[in-house]
Amino acid sequence: MKHLVHLSFGFAWMSCLAVASADSAKVTFDDHVKPILRQHCFSCHNQGEQKGGLALDSYTSLVEGGGSGEIVFDDGDYDGSRLWQLMNHDDSPEMPPNQDKIPADQLEVVRRWIEAGIPENLGSKAKPKKKNALAFVASTGGRPDGGGAMPQFNTFHSPVVTDRPAAITAIATSPWAPLVAIAGQKQIVLYHTDTAELLGILPFDEGIAQGLRFSRDGNFLIASGGEHSVRGIVSVYDIKTGKRVAVVGDELDTVFDGDANQSMTQIALGGPKKLLRIFDAADGSQQFELKKHTDWIYSVAYSPDGVLIASGDRSGGLCVWEASTGRLFLDLTDHKDAIHGLAWRDDSNVLASASADGTVKLWDMNLGKAVKSISVGKAVHDVSFDHQGRLVTGGRDKQAKLWDATGSHLRDFPTMKEDVLEVEISHDGKHIVYGDWTGAVMLVSTADPKTTATLAANPPPLSERVGVLEKQLKAMQIEMKPIQQRMNQAKVVADKKKRAVAEIQAKVTAVQAQADLANEQIGKLQKRLQSIDVAIPKIVASSRDMQDQLIAVRVASKNASKNASTTDQNTQSKLADAEQAAANLLLELSAKRKIRIEISNQTEKLQERFLNLQQQVVNLKKSLPELEKSAVKASQAWKSSKSDHHQAKERLSKTRAQYDQMISE
Repeated sequence: MKHLVHLSFGFAWMSCLAVASADSAKVTFDDHVKPILRQHCFSCHNQGEQKGGLALDSYTSLVEGGGSGEIVFDDGDYDGSRLWQLMNHDDSPEMPPNQDKIPADQLEVVRRWIEAGIPENLGSKAKPKKKNALAFVASTGGRPDGGGAMPQFNTFHSPVVTDRPAAITAIATSPWAPLVAIAGQKQIVLYHTDTAELLGILPFDEGIAQGLRFSRDGNFLIASGGEHSVRGIVSVYDIKTGKRVAVVGDELDTVFDGDANQSMTQIALGGPKKLLRIFDAADGSQQFELKKHTDWIYSVAYSPDGVLIASGDRSGGLCVWEASTGRLFLDLTDHKDAIHGLAWRDDSNVLASASADGTVKLWDMNLGKAVKSISVGKAVHDVSFDHQGRLVTGGRDKQAKLWDATGSHLRDFPTMKEDVLEVEISHDGKHIVYGDWTGAVMLVSTADPKTTATLAANPPPLSERVGVLEKQLKAMQIEMKPIQQRMNQAKVVADKKKRAVAEIQAKVTAVQAQADLANEQIGKLQKRLQSIDVAIPKIVASSRDMQDQLIAVRVASKNASKNASTTDQNTQSKLADAEQAAANLLLELSAKRKIRIEISNQTEKLQERFLNLQQQVVNLKKSLPELEKSAVKASQAWKSSKSDHHQAKERLSKTRAQYDQMISE
């Protein structure tokens, strides 16, 4: 234990020296940051024990990052550093775990070190600031706490409106939220997949987005596109704010598809130049330029774990690459025509490819070959997985189709006028969204294909939407009146039923109290009867004794008549006393018997009253269950009408807020 105490003191002393020396010197990893990490982090994050795949005991391993990607960058942006976010308790999991933040002076050293460009030692040179100071690194590829991001920005600026919509070039659904993005002309339109409500419009001034993909955590939208023979880019939008937070690529032609890895540190793109280019998401610098393809690259997709990246071209070429090295991992050659769409299953083990040869092939990454070929018939333009492993496809047969995880056909969805070019399934698997060559987009229930709604990549102008909202507001206000009346009426009925129950319960309580009082009085009278019944035999016995004494005195009186007058007077006095005593006892006995009769009569009446009151209680209680049942039913009806009123009021409030926001623009 002593050694541990000395060791702990030593680490603390070293970190204090690091803080003190950092105040006036260049902050470096070796001299200042490492002692702090040693004190707080090395026990869990070292070369021997790399929790989360992260080791912090060397500069190289710290810069490499862990299983969730890099945790610190040399761009000077400490707010965007995952290391800073966790140490400053701005994000979870907080570090050190289950403890307070490290001391403020130590945090200040870490902040200054990141701002200085994370130099390793005194000989390190500061690097130039990166052009995209992105403050995001996805911690995992799974569902984020609280669900996926939804738009929270000003959603109602004027869209680009044309006489007719263009062909649908891209659709993407959030992996964790009821949100779909649809590419239009110089814009990307966002809708709610449960309600078909227009949620936002993102500008894409470069032209038309040819590819849309959400980040693995659903917080960002990756849009690829541009203008043919002019320019191509990949841009990244923050879903909550609607702001464009990164742009990579400067192609001489449009970009057909692009994607980002799970940690949002790499962005890949492909297009008519037949090159798969991979960029650093933070500074936009090109990391790899891969030249295997011999034709236009139509589709690009990272595996959910970010280890692999797949690309498919117009001639049926399908390549899988190692994302970290750019080396070719698999060259898959079974398709006979253009590959229009790629999708990965959640476990990253299976890749689905949609081809103009009429098939969707499922490729096992471990086996390096196709394990299933789904024959759709005509050319397939797109494919998408849901979280259950089911697939949706769309193609030249003008239909969207649903398939189970084994590739067996489940159902078809309503036919469109032209080829279905894009198809996606919602985060919960309850809806699919698909669009065709004419620009039509349908939102359909997977459980009931007859339940449909239409979405517009070319939404109506602001003035028209204001007019629609005005009509909706008027209709809602009219609808509110009967809803309010139903709620008020239901409240009156519920209160009446509740009062009826309360009245019966009050009567039961009152009558029971009377019965209890009668029973109490009966008990008291019965005690008096018991006392009288004990007293009467004693009085009778005393009366008999007194009669015997009276007889004796009378006999003595006769005998005394022969004596002198004084003796006779004495005898007469005793006789009178005895007769009086006997009479008193008889009177007392008579009174007791009279009282007993009266108490018995009172007891009998009280018992009759008690039984009558008890019967009243029974009768009252018999009526309660039906009344209570009726009251519960009335209360439920009131709560239901109250809920309807609340929902209608919320819809009205939300619509009014949208209207106010629109007319203020």
